[in-house]
Amino acid sequence: MKVLVYARGAVGKNMGSTGVRAYHTARVLAEQLPEASVTLAVPNEPDIPSPHPRLRMVRYRNPLHGLYEMLRHDVIISRNFSPLALVVFFRKRLALDFYSALLVEWLAFAMRIRRPGRRLLWATANRYYVEYQLTLADYVICSNERQRDIWVGSLSTLGLITPQVYDEDRSLEGFVGVVPYGVQAGRPEPGCRVLKGVVPGIRETDKVLIWNGSIMEWFDANTVIRAMAEVAKVRDDVKLFFLGTEHPDYVTGMLFGPPQDALQLSQELGLYERSVFFNVGWVPYHEIGAYLAESHIGVCAASDTLEARYAFRTRYVDLFWAELPIVCTRGDVLAERIESEPLGVAVAAGDVRAFADGILKLLEDEDYYERCRRNMAAVKEELSWERVLQPLVDFCRSSESHAASKRQRFLPLMWRTAKYLVTYGWQRMGKD
Repeated sequence: MKVLVYARGAVGKNMGSTGVRAYHTARVLAEQLPEASVTLAVPNEPDIPSPHPRLRMVRYRNPLHGLYEMLRHDVIISRNFSPLALVVFFRKRLALDFYSALLVEWLAFAMRIRRPGRRLLWATANRYYVEYQLTLADYVICSNERQRDIWVGSLSTLGLITPQVYDEDRSLEGFVGVVPYGVQAGRPEPGCRVLKGVVPGIRETDKVLIWNGSIMEWFDANTVIRAMAEVAKVRDDVKLFFLGTEHPDYVTGMLFGPPQDALQLSQELGLYERSVFFNVGWVPYHEIGAYLAESHIGVCAASDTLEARYAFRTRYVDLFWAELPIVCTRGDVLAERIESEPLGVAVAAGDVRAFADGILKLLEDEDYYERCRRNMAAVKEELSWERVLQPLVDFCRSSESHAASKRQRFLPLMWRTAKYLVTYGWQRMGKD
């Protein structure tokens, strides 16, 4: 058996969540499928070694080269497939890794498009793209039960949950599985200093709050910055550090509104490079642990939008790995756990005073802080990559698919592919 993990984001020293997930997926499959040959295909020149001796890493330079790699393998796993995957539809088993609620996120990204006609056309092309992906897939995985409800509903509407599919698998667990984003083993170890005494304005004795990820449209960095203005009134030893601004997959950066807005607000409030600091760039993956090891609390805030309900905050898993208590806003499934177990403090979206109080609680209530840290041990075990990826390992090992037969799906697949290509082409030509 030959398994291909087809990465749709950069994999290497600099990588975002898409690349990290592909990297660990390929690693675990190589570890747990000794009978298989596993390949990780990436869109960039790999600048890190393979994480396992039996894992081959290759670069696909263009879609045709990617198709060549797909033709050489039996099982193909990807976050999304190009239309060229039609060539291998009847011959391969295809697993679709929809670990984020793409349609909801794309609605937020569409806010960057000012002309209403073009914005609607872009959203329509994305919807057709998702329909194509779901029709192509022999197995669909996602990050939580809420996301699973989205995809089961979408599959039902598309006619892909037929009576035969239901009869064979009434829970649909073999067709739509939950595979959360995983946590690395162990815990980051302190190494060379990267923050305290290194970044001008952050002292050795300061308490660092880390926003460990990018700033996108659905996040609310301004609430955290305004909360820092409140905290700074009573403590001058608390510093907020934004870890990443220029995403390696170019989905965000200082050219986009949200990071610029956050930077500008920190300047207006007199906090910039006094209490609030920005890393302009992206921290290499193997260095993230050093930043977390010097931090005291993880912070993240999101707006009260549809995205929050279906999110699985991938940035939180690194905070779990480092056993850093978290202050966040409510809405997503991990925020519910942070509040209930507890793993930190969760507050209402947009509530600046409550966010500031949450920070101060974790800073000043040492017993509560340590309780949150202890509780993270169980979460780390539950969300280890080796455990969460087991359903995908089982799918690769099995020779079966619980999706509707490829013959039943073929004509709808061709129609949905055509709709996507026409709409995408129209949008690329700049038509409204």
